[in-house]
Amino acid sequence: MAKKKVLLMGKAHSGKTSMRSIIFANYLARDTMRLSPTLDVEHHHVRFLGDLVLNLWDCGGQDAFYESYFERDRETIFRSVELLIYVFDIESDCPEKDFDHFAGVLEAMEENSPDARIFVLVHKMDLVAEEERDLILEDRKRLIEESCLGVGVQHFQCFGTSIWDETLYKAWSEIVTNLIPNIGVLESHLSDFCRICDADEVVLFERATFLVISHAQAKRDGDNSGGGGLIMDDNKDHQQHQEESKEDGADNHFMESAWAENTDGLASAQKQGDIQMSTSPHSQLSPIHDSSADDGMATPQTPGSPGGNATHTGSTAAISNPHQVGGKTANQITSTSPTPQFDAHRFEKISNIVKQFKLSCGKAQSQFQGMDVRNSKFTAFIDAFTANTYIMVIVSSKPQINGQEWGSGVHKAATLLNIQKARSHFEQFIPRS
Repeated sequence: MAKKKVLLMGKAHSGKTSMRSIIFANYLARDTMRLSPTLDVEHHHVRFLGDLVLNLWDCGGQDAFYESYFERDRETIFRSVELLIYVFDIESDCPEKDFDHFAGVLEAMEENSPDARIFVLVHKMDLVAEEERDLILEDRKRLIEESCLGVGVQHFQCFGTSIWDETLYKAWSEIVTNLIPNIGVLESHLSDFCRICDADEVVLFERATFLVISHAQAKRDGDNSGGGGLIMDDNKDHQQHQEESKEDGADNHFMESAWAENTDGLASAQKQGDIQMSTSPHSQLSPIHDSSADDGMATPQTPGSPGGNATHTGSTAAISNPHQVGGKTANQITSTSPTPQFDAHRFEKISNIVKQFKLSCGKAQSQFQGMDVRNSKFTAFIDAFTANTYIMVIVSSKPQINGQEWGSGVHKAATLLNIQKARSHFEQFIPRS
């Protein structure tokens, strides 16, 4: 079990404990009003992704405490720090003293933990007029950069945050991602999963905090307006695809496309009509599966798929009975749809919304498992994934096929089946606690 020492510092009443309580203790923003100021140093052991424990030191920000931090307890506080989070109050009435404290902290960090990563949060940005936020934030970032360079700190990240919007989740997602040792491998496999699902985006959330830990976005050519994921029923093409995969890297051969011999069972699995939003019953405790469907990964049918059949992909790691998969193979071609313009804060907004809904489920003595949301442009599937994560799969709406709307019936079941079959594979990179 890996333990990471994290320092959370800043002046008194800057909002350090409030943001910690929202992210790790499931507080609502309005509930933080009853929190009392931190006295001296509060230690919290926060479990993240199961086997990663954040040894969080929440340091009180009164002047008397800083004298102790810099003198008597200097080595105790600043030794063996993995990550420093320093919080500035944008409405502070004494910014000069704030920057004096910040410079002192940086000096102590350089002396005792020179390899620690540094994050600076300019907090309570909701108190600044919206039309002035960008300008004021950039000015504060300039002052922070000057302080960092003044003591020899070259690398740091700075965010404007507020407990009342998605910016808090944006900052903390970036922070905790830096503590995940195999994040590059995880992102690579998530990109493969996104491609095989013919999804626009796939996002991975940490189960307890619902912070974004990784995401993948479909690669689009943008040269023409073809449909998604064209499936070619050709053994020769499949052999060529296998040879190319070996050249590109043998580790990511975790799915091979194959035709389904029988799609009736899949089509009947959890079929819902024109529902725009529904909670999903599918989870690790109750995975979607129909006895007449095969055990392979499934790719939703696209307008370009011949024969009107849904297609399935198998996995050498996940298939329990490969004989249930059809004998013919298939080769998947990348979608060429134009890339849409996305909201830069979409993930963090979803984190905020879904976590609040998840907490509401708990208050009603219900357990949140997942949901799907569908409109005329896309379908979003959110479901429990590994022991420590949730996953969201976004699929653009396609024209109706055989009278069935995209995102329902067999298409929905195929996506949920893909999620189910990928769980065991991703458990390798996100260990259980």
